[in-house]
Amino acid sequence: MGRKVVAVKRSGVAKGDTVFAAPFIVFALIAIGTGIAHLIGTAPSSWTLVLAVIASVIICGPFHIRIGYDRGFPQAGVSIVMLSIEPLTEAPFIGVCIWTMGVLIAQISLRRNLWLALYTTGLATVGAVAFVAVRNGLDALGVWLLPSFVAATMAFYGVALLGEFARQWGREEVDRGVSASSVKPSRLVLLVAVVSLTATLIHYIDATVISWIEGDPDVSFTPFVVLLAGSIFYVLAQRSRSDDIESRLSAVVDAAIELPTESGEALGTALLNRARGIVRANAVELRDSPPESDEIGAPVSLAAGSEQYLVASRKLGGSAFSRDDERALVSLAHLASEAARMQYEVDSLEQRANTDPLTGLPNYGAFQQALIDANEHRPYHEGIALLFIDLDDFKKLNDNFGHRAGDALLQAIAVRLERSSGGGDFVSRVGGDEFVVIFTGLVSIDQAKEAADRVIAAVSERLDLEGHDLTPLVSAGLAFSSHREIDAQSLVEDADRTMLQAKRSRRQGTIVAGSTVSISSHRSTRLNDIVARAIECNRLMLAFQPIVDISTGKIWAFEALTRYVDPELGPISAPSLIARAKSLGLMNALTEQVITKALQAAEQFRRLEPSITCMTVNLDLGQISDSELGPYLREAAQTHPDVTLCIELNERSLRSVTDELRRDAENLQAAGLIIALDDYGSDDSSVGALVHFPMNILKIDKSLIGNLDDSRQRELIKALQGFGDNLGHTVVVEGIESAAVAETLRALGVRSVQGYYYGRPQSFALTRDRLRRTGTRAEIA
Repeated sequence: MGRKVVAVKRSGVAKGDTVFAAPFIVFALIAIGTGIAHLIGTAPSSWTLVLAVIASVIICGPFHIRIGYDRGFPQAGVSIVMLSIEPLTEAPFIGVCIWTMGVLIAQISLRRNLWLALYTTGLATVGAVAFVAVRNGLDALGVWLLPSFVAATMAFYGVALLGEFARQWGREEVDRGVSASSVKPSRLVLLVAVVSLTATLIHYIDATVISWIEGDPDVSFTPFVVLLAGSIFYVLAQRSRSDDIESRLSAVVDAAIELPTESGEALGTALLNRARGIVRANAVELRDSPPESDEIGAPVSLAAGSEQYLVASRKLGGSAFSRDDERALVSLAHLASEAARMQYEVDSLEQRANTDPLTGLPNYGAFQQALIDANEHRPYHEGIALLFIDLDDFKKLNDNFGHRAGDALLQAIAVRLERSSGGGDFVSRVGGDEFVVIFTGLVSIDQAKEAADRVIAAVSERLDLEGHDLTPLVSAGLAFSSHREIDAQSLVEDADRTMLQAKRSRRQGTIVAGSTVSISSHRSTRLNDIVARAIECNRLMLAFQPIVDISTGKIWAFEALTRYVDPELGPISAPSLIARAKSLGLMNALTEQVITKALQAAEQFRRLEPSITCMTVNLDLGQISDSELGPYLREAAQTHPDVTLCIELNERSLRSVTDELRRDAENLQAAGLIIALDDYGSDDSSVGALVHFPMNILKIDKSLIGNLDDSRQRELIKALQGFGDNLGHTVVVEGIESAAVAETLRALGVRSVQGYYYGRPQSFALTRDRLRRTGTRAEIA
């Protein structure tokens, strides 16, 4: 795809700058005119030196030192260093005029904009006058060379920066980064130091070293010194430009990686952000019109059949855009266009892959995904229903009227289904003469039945089919789900089974002849209902297992574990309880109940034994975010200030941790909660989890102490305990089931343990009785 840069017009500084810039432009022209007149009227003592100064100013013009916080404005040139040797010692301010000639030529070359070059030259000339005045004044007072150059250099850059800052006051929109706050003091000091030292060195070399080696009084090496200094700065400028090009290239490569991952509005936003950073402009936009004066741009297509322009305007600091800026902008526009084109082609392929070519409805694959999404992404109290529709006697219609008539009927049915089902419902053709409709946002099965009757009534209206008047006859099965399903496919099976029963009943004459909707007896599975009811009615119970300090033989914390016993089914295992709570969207509600009851129990345990103030509760990693339970957890900690709430996060879940979740964890710690890394050592645990996530407690999985006769296991336990001690983490070893294991761990330096040897999980009443009976003593089970 070939693209070209749109022509760029440059008419000068922005309109708001015209009045401000005019005096500086006039001053520059007067200085240049004065310099030329003086050179013509009074021949200088050394034309070579005059030309050397002008040439040196020109060749060192491209070198700039960044004095701001970013790579954009402010940047400052160093050409003032060439006035360390005055071309006309008898008329220093005329020397400034000669220096100004070189500045103007350099600025025209750099900015490719006469008006802006004249303004910049005028501002620099005012600064140069200040430089020479301060330098000569201090020299007359006998001030040492280096301090005088420091003061003169500060005067020069002070004038230049104040002029740029003042130029912003008249603007309606201030350039980003053009303010006193944008200047980094350390870099400004560096700039003054570089220029002052260089000027001092040049002056010293010319006055002392060169005069000592010249020998012949008619030969002067001063022009050589000036040209050498300018050449050095030119080399540095080329190195800086090379670094800038490398930086731009790296940024374009990053854009090439990022842009293809975005689509739609996100692609446009990413493109603008990248362009703004690479060309360092105040304003970058996507618009329908091409670039105007002082703008650069390139055509870009972010949507099929639509072309816009990526336009950058007002370079940071008011300078002109360079050819590198233009090339970078064209590259970005091309990358974004290609990314949009590829995304469009992928979307088109995906749409064709998921669309029925005859009716234009989503096909079976798209229906399966839509059903999963509807089931998993609905709120807990929101029901969904599936209507399975089958055309009766479709084969007979094909045989009597031909396949073209059959296709026309299917297309007509598709149109009626889309029209009658409503914009929020999903319609699909899943087979030859089979259709499905997914109803969402339901509150009852009656509402689902009403929606299904409406759809079937619309489908069954009479229609003219290629000159034949007929009434479509359908059989339909409706399955309703009031809770989130573990397997949404069960809805399909129930609706299909119910539809087939209705079809068989019609053939047997047991139901009326005509389109009907039969309702499945399907509900969420029995266990789903039991779990949902238990959570809704707050029937969950807790069991508490002690955490023991084996160095003192005392209990210092308890872990709260969820339990539920159904009157009919009996105990429901904790993994099953958790899995179904997650599938029903009730995990947060379950966790809140557990934490509330655990903290209430901890308060009562503390009254019996004040030294037991910690209660640990298991959470999923995602639940600590502010969008889930983060605010509740912080509030719970504040409500129970005398109890420390510890949340245990499974080590395996930390493989998907994000920077945002790390910040959420740090916020919880700041609110007084502590965090435990649970089950470390199970499966393929990662060392990264130990160092990349904030924690207070490390709980070592029992799999790491399965054979403590193995020296490797003992050394690993010692290493993990040492790691915890060095970083101030508490290390808890889980799975202690015998006195021998406990004694071995004590010898290895382990202090905190948990396991059946010190107590199985027990109900609140039994745990309370234990504390009353034996206190905090780590009673041997």
